[in-house]
Amino acid sequence: MTLRRWLWTALLGVLGLATAAILVVPTPAHATVTGFQGAQGSWGWTDVNGDGHSDLCGQSGCRLATATGFGATWALGGDLGWAAGRAWMDFNADAKADYCRVVNSGTFFLQCTVAGTSGFGATYTSGAVDPGYDAGRAWVDVTADYAADYCRLINSGGYRVQCTLSTRTGFGDTFTSGVLDPGYDQGRTWADVNGDNRADYCRIVGSGTKYLQCTLISGSGFGATITSAGLDPGYDDSRRFADVNGDSRADYCRIVGSALYSSTNLRCTLSTGTGFGLTFTSPTLDAGYANTGGWADVNADGRQDYCRIVGGPQARCTLSTGSGFGTTFSTPISGYGSLGWTDFNLDYRADACRVESGVPRCTLSTGNAFGVTYG
Repeated sequence: MTLRRWLWTALLGVLGLATAAILVVPTPAHATVTGFQGAQGSWGWTDVNGDGHSDLCGQSGCRLATATGFGATWALGGDLGWAAGRAWMDFNADAKADYCRVVNSGTFFLQCTVAGTSGFGATYTSGAVDPGYDAGRAWVDVTADYAADYCRLINSGGYRVQCTLSTRTGFGDTFTSGVLDPGYDQGRTWADVNGDNRADYCRIVGSGTKYLQCTLISGSGFGATITSAGLDPGYDDSRRFADVNGDSRADYCRIVGSALYSSTNLRCTLSTGTGFGLTFTSPTLDAGYANTGGWADVNADGRQDYCRIVGGPQARCTLSTGSGFGTTFSTPISGYGSLGWTDFNLDYRADACRVESGVPRCTLSTGNAFGVTYG
């Protein structure tokens, strides 16, 4: 796998945005462009200027990270688009996050504003499109060319998924699946479950017994659908894909057991690439405040670990061993607005980044503890 940076992303609230603790979005397995990690949503932690550092990007623009803190701001203008379908992803394969969205001027179009060397540059607009249902919209790479394409769930003679490809300077072909089970809104995800650098369409299906199901991308279209055995899909807000065993395939992780997150369990079901295999469950643990949990590699072993905010507040991470869960470590913090677990200092370890009283801060992971804080 080509590494441009593994950045762990989340929603943020700076540059005039709210600073409440909000949903953390896992990467690289979720919302993928191989080797580059952006953010699905209006704002997130991602690299907008190509220096490898995680910048804070939102609807007003991006606050650039430096080696020891945060510096200049790039302003963003133009039509911000509909809330569903906004993303900071690499549209033109230059290892910089671009701002992409769905816009409407009587007809729906796709639009991406690309990052330049010292600010935002050209904006590219598609022809008319069906933007799809809100749940399932994503900017992901389905052709393994390192450029983000636009994918969604539509209803055209039955539910289908559809992707419109990036040409890096505009939009190209659109391809559509056959009729399929769209799954529940919660858990619809585009993730690379077979390690071919293409994002596949995954969801939870079943009216009684629940199953995990993924429809694979194959070449320039959709291929086989793989389905798990019956499983507990976990709580809605905990359903995530993350590579927890370091094989470059996205695995399905969630919180199961007690609805009281302070005393519950993590569970991951591994992808084999052609199906689903081993499932392992943590001992009872504190899974953190709702909507703060996410998956990131904090010890640079290639496996994504589970991180969250617990009482105190404290940033806390539990390491994945690939077939179970190991060491847990924590650090006190004074706030957790705009939470993201992202590699701030380019050491391949995800750090605890957030906004405290309007100030962006990142506390570095040493691999088995948290250390210095910048910001």
